[in-house]
Amino acid sequence: MPDSFMTRLCFNSVVLAILLIAILLVRKLLNQQLTARIRYNLWFLFLFVLAAPFLPCSFLFPGYVFKLLRFFGGSFSPEHAGTLGAAYKTAAATEYFLQDFSVSVSRVAHPGLPTVLTGIWITGMVLMTGFHIHFSRKIRQLKRSSLPLQNKEIRELFATCMEESGVRKEIPIYSSAYISSPIAAGLWNPCIIVPINMISELSKKEIRYILLHEILHCKHKDLLVNRLMALAQIIYWFHPFVWFAFKEMRSDREIACDSSVLSLLDSESYLDYGSTLINFAEKISLFSYSAASISGSRKEIKRRILNIAGYRKESRWRVVKGRILFTVIAALVLGCIPVLSADAYTGTEYDFTAENVTTLDLSSYFKGYDGCFVLYCLNSGQYCIYNREAGTRRVSPDSTYKIYSALAALETGTITPEASLLSWDGTSYPFEAWNQDQTLDTAMKSSVNWYFTSLDEKTGLSRLKQYLDTIGYGNKDLSGGIGRYWIQSSLKISPVEQVKLLARFYQDELPFRQENIKAVKESLLLSSSNGASLYGKTGTGTVEGENVNGWFIGFVETGDETYVFATNVQGGAQANGSMAGKITLDILNDEEIYAQLP
Repeated sequence: MPDSFMTRLCFNSVVLAILLIAILLVRKLLNQQLTARIRYNLWFLFLFVLAAPFLPCSFLFPGYVFKLLRFFGGSFSPEHAGTLGAAYKTAAATEYFLQDFSVSVSRVAHPGLPTVLTGIWITGMVLMTGFHIHFSRKIRQLKRSSLPLQNKEIRELFATCMEESGVRKEIPIYSSAYISSPIAAGLWNPCIIVPINMISELSKKEIRYILLHEILHCKHKDLLVNRLMALAQIIYWFHPFVWFAFKEMRSDREIACDSSVLSLLDSESYLDYGSTLINFAEKISLFSYSAASISGSRKEIKRRILNIAGYRKESRWRVVKGRILFTVIAALVLGCIPVLSADAYTGTEYDFTAENVTTLDLSSYFKGYDGCFVLYCLNSGQYCIYNREAGTRRVSPDSTYKIYSALAALETGTITPEASLLSWDGTSYPFEAWNQDQTLDTAMKSSVNWYFTSLDEKTGLSRLKQYLDTIGYGNKDLSGGIGRYWIQSSLKISPVEQVKLLARFYQDELPFRQENIKAVKESLLLSSSNGASLYGKTGTGTVEGENVNGWFIGFVETGDETYVFATNVQGGAQANGSMAGKITLDILNDEEIYAQLP
């Protein structure tokens, strides 16, 4: 959804700005403690954070703990009938209390500012992609027009520099008349291109410094980093902090490369190396190729000269200390990753860490459907789950959300337990049960959309958001708008969260008045028999006339135990609330938790 995505992108942009400020502050405060290479490496943390919003949290932090829990959690299958409760009979007709009404929604995006912003963002990426493709073509043209360096003396010097730098992979060296400063170019097969006039105008010593610098760029994979930075600039073309960060990163990279060169030289050569930089500062091309080069802006050259003037060989202790500090900083920065991960854009996964979980084998009930079943035994605190992955995946709540819409309306006084009647405005709906005045009980049983939309309008979006934040309802995203956000739109919740919320609802642990909880509970009652009561709410998501999401959530209240459940089905021709209800009742019947009459 453009609404949700742009909201998250804007939020992440603010977080990225804060992280950049933090990195700049750390560089300044710990400048004397960090080596030039470590200061440069800090920017890789920033690069990783830039990628985080487009990577799933499970990729960034694999769920080994959850896998171990599932491995040791045991299994439960229909053959274990009788272990969870006693049988209870009901004379209620399932066809009645599992009736499910839903209206189809369209995939067409709702026009608005988020959609416009998404279009602008995509347009910017297309333009930036074209810009970088143009630069890449210039580099390829430069490589094709360059000739292998013929000067035997310089080629021998280049071979010596390669050996001195510890680079074993062959790197070709070319000369060109189209550049005024040397560059390293290429991704998988890097090469070094030097100005053709450099050979005649510079001394052998100066040429050595230049070759060492470009070889070390290749050694440290700076050309690959260039491509990663280009990709990030395409995505974050609108973000001035990202542009500033990459400017600083390039400057730190050159300083780190200078320090690597200086580590290979004797102290008497430092001044000569600095003089070579100054010499090339006067020969910067007006056109800058997207490649690693010894040259740079005059301001950058000044910073590099100051670094060279103050350079001292790195002691072993400073290197070790720098690595320790880098590790600590990396741990702190990477702690922000879950906030920025792809899962956070839509809140697609719920982090469920309970240990008292038994794995169920209920696949025979879900033939033809991608579904899950979550059961929670209130007194024992035991979870029983079929398909844990789907059980923690957030999807649209559809009509099951109406439980909490009613609670919010009762809490704000929009309706009361004694006065919940709303008048039908005469609009014709596809279900006869909707075309009449409604109370909370009738609206809940017939899942009347207009009734709960009216409640939400009177409660107000800000109050609804406040309530959902307080109780922790799924991803708490109401950006889809009143009357839409819970119908295959922005609001998402997982089956596990449905069960946890219902358990709190049943135990009066939600921040709502007891009489309001009681009123909603009574509206959820489906049937009672032999001392047992079944409460529940179905939900169906229908898109373009096709059922795509089915829910049945609720609880069974017996004399000695209360079982809270949530079933979700997707992927089948009848993926609706009625099917979720049928599967649930079959499971409850076979496990002798709640049995139906034949």
